[in-house]
Amino acid sequence: MRRKKKALNQRYNKLIKQAWDNEFILRRFQNMELRLMQCESLTELIQVLLIECKEKFELEIVSLSLFDPESELQQSLQLTDPIQKESFPHLSFDFDAGRHLKLFDANGSPRLCPYNPDLHADLFQHSSQPIKSIALLLLKRDTRIIGSLNLGDCKTDRFRSNSATDFLQHLGAVISVCIDMAILHDKLRNIGLKDVLTGINNRRYFDERLPEEISRSQRYKKPLSCLFIDVDHFKQFNDNYGHASGDQVLKQVAHIIRQNLRATDVLGRYGGEEFAVLLIETDAANARDVAERIRQNIQNHHIELEGKSIQITVSIGVSGYQQPVDTSQPVKAIGASLIATADGALYKAKQAGRNRVICGELSA
Repeated sequence: MRRKKKALNQRYNKLIKQAWDNEFILRRFQNMELRLMQCESLTELIQVLLIECKEKFELEIVSLSLFDPESELQQSLQLTDPIQKESFPHLSFDFDAGRHLKLFDANGSPRLCPYNPDLHADLFQHSSQPIKSIALLLLKRDTRIIGSLNLGDCKTDRFRSNSATDFLQHLGAVISVCIDMAILHDKLRNIGLKDVLTGINNRRYFDERLPEEISRSQRYKKPLSCLFIDVDHFKQFNDNYGHASGDQVLKQVAHIIRQNLRATDVLGRYGGEEFAVLLIETDAANARDVAERIRQNIQNHHIELEGKSIQITVSIGVSGYQQPVDTSQPVKAIGASLIATADGALYKAKQAGRNRVICGELSA
């Protein structure tokens, strides 16, 4: 009888411990879900998943793979909150949904299993410790694949195939909804960052990116240059051929400028017939070469207006920020100086006869 009572007590204590453990796990999952729902952009959501999730769940590594066959997500991120690869080494974009599906069963349930380097190595790169067990969460809405969240730990028994997956399955569903909502939020925001006429970014976008890129330039000790580009005699196009023709000129100039820039560079219509460019990790000397290439390509381009082949030219001012200038200066002041210097150089280019590139010297 005493032995039976002892066994019952042990079983009771075990059930109580399991209940408390489940309560703790539930609270941790609920807190994470609330944090995910508070995210206002895809970049913030990615940061929560890759950094905060790893810390709160005490995992060795968390990676996120997003299904992006048309590169729309990457373009959206580049437009709204540019993600630097060095900041998120565990984020990847996939062009093949089949790669995700082959890791899961037909129901897409979370997969908890030992780590297999032949199957999972590409999901868990850059880990400081050997991964022993993993949990893979398929992210999807109905039948649409969004990607997968991949949790890895160096403990062999952290994720076992016979473990209950209810919490993880619910978390995966919440993450999928949050990703969709964040993408929608970014798309709505992007509408306000685009120039309707030319299809490139507008001044608001440029002004938002400027302090970000200056901070990044300081952090990684890389140069940053700015171009101010103005269409020569633009008023004459409008006066002689009408505003519709002037619009065509702006569209074609914007297109040529964009063709001569890298994906990482920042291009915006700054106002009227003026365009602004940030050349990432580019010093003033190389920025001048880029500006000269843009100027020549625009000069060689002719636009057909009322049966006439009209030549277009631009004047370009260049300024460059290179460490060290004055590290005590606030980012806002450096940005203002970078713009003012490029704008002043542009003014000199127009005074000197237009259709030329002039570099200005950034004051300390």
